[in-house]
Amino acid sequence: MNLDKIMFMESDEVFELYEFVQMNLFFGDETLSLRRSYNPLVLFTILTSLLNGRELIFGDYGSGKTTSAERISSLTKAVPLEFIQASTIHGHPEQTEEKLKATLDLAALEKEGKEVIRWKLLPFSPAIIIDEINRLPVGKQSMILNEVDRNIWSYRGETLIFEEGKPFFGTINYQDAGTTLLIPPLLDRFDIAVETTMLHPVRKRLVRRGVDDSILRDPKLAKEMIDYIMEMNFSEKADEIVRYVDEVSSSFREVIEERAKRMGFSLSIPTKREAKEIRREIESYPISTDFELLMDYLGQEIYCHLGMHKDFSKCNGCHYANYVCSDLYAISNRAEKSVMLYSKAVAWWNGDEEADIQHLISVLPFALWHRTEISDRKRSEIRDIEKDVSDEFFAVRDSLMKVKKRWEEHRNLQIEAYNLLKKGDEKELERIAELVAHPFFKSLLRG
Repeated sequence: MNLDKIMFMESDEVFELYEFVQMNLFFGDETLSLRRSYNPLVLFTILTSLLNGRELIFGDYGSGKTTSAERISSLTKAVPLEFIQASTIHGHPEQTEEKLKATLDLAALEKEGKEVIRWKLLPFSPAIIIDEINRLPVGKQSMILNEVDRNIWSYRGETLIFEEGKPFFGTINYQDAGTTLLIPPLLDRFDIAVETTMLHPVRKRLVRRGVDDSILRDPKLAKEMIDYIMEMNFSEKADEIVRYVDEVSSSFREVIEERAKRMGFSLSIPTKREAKEIRREIESYPISTDFELLMDYLGQEIYCHLGMHKDFSKCNGCHYANYVCSDLYAISNRAEKSVMLYSKAVAWWNGDEEADIQHLISVLPFALWHRTEISDRKRSEIRDIEKDVSDEFFAVRDSLMKVKKRWEEHRNLQIEAYNLLKKGDEKELERIAELVAHPFFKSLLRG
């Protein structure tokens, strides 16, 4: 692996984007500690945009959830902010496929009796944003599962399949009378979830004064893009539209960089090809042995050992009641893939040689808290503790830190157990499993 190239991309391209956003476009506290401290919303939103991942942004009304996603998407994808805003979908109970995806050409239907599909703006946007996604009724959330998961758009028998993925952002207000819970299959499709947090008084002052995002704006170009797409929005023209958006992005990238230069910033926004190379480097990034060991340990500890379908009411008096299985419901296969990818991304960002425990522990709560149920017992345990994050995030992070502490005590035995498994020494493996009485060691005996 060419580490010089990786460091170059981090310091001269991606990290400069972070600094610019944090200083000019979204003022948030830097609460995520790596080699230095970062604003988790800005960091993970930039990474999600580069990885073409999926992110949920939680927060109160007017806290900057949607604007942060729109501004960062406009910057990283190098298209006018007005175009991103025009393609943003707003969740509400009356939302339909016709408003989200496509409609029939009524003129063609009336004159020729043909069903001609006219696609909406959203499928051709380089970033998908659904504002207040939890205002979509439960019955309508399933209509976007395929789009969130695979960027495949289907309507009345026609399908758009794009070669390149794109990032998908959903914003969520905390529960109120007008919101609904997101269905678990939809939640599980989001790689990561962040929150808008409390603000330092100085940053609060900056927000009051207003954010100047004119560096990203070009209403005339945005209207040209919208007019072109809405004129060409037939399935057979999809590739042509994608090429057009890429061409606009290529030229507007230079406009943004020149505007930034006049502001004293040396921005170098990754091209589509460079972003693809970044993704390739991140996906091939090495992970440490300890990373794998801790994931193995956590993955077995979270299983319910009284049946495949977990019921927290069974935890009372259970032998495993002090393990994470009594706090958190599950970690899906999708969740483990998200943890792996974003841990690698954070290691890449940090310029480290491999993804290790530090990156894993940093990413785990962000990848899990939105898609795992938390027991009432755990919620009660942490409810009255002072915190600057939601109860759910704090509960998940607290449970994971306790798992890490147990793993550190068992790490050497875990390595020994794996060696015994390789040798086929089942008798000694059984002895260790009985001695430690932890789910991981018992799992090695399942064959």
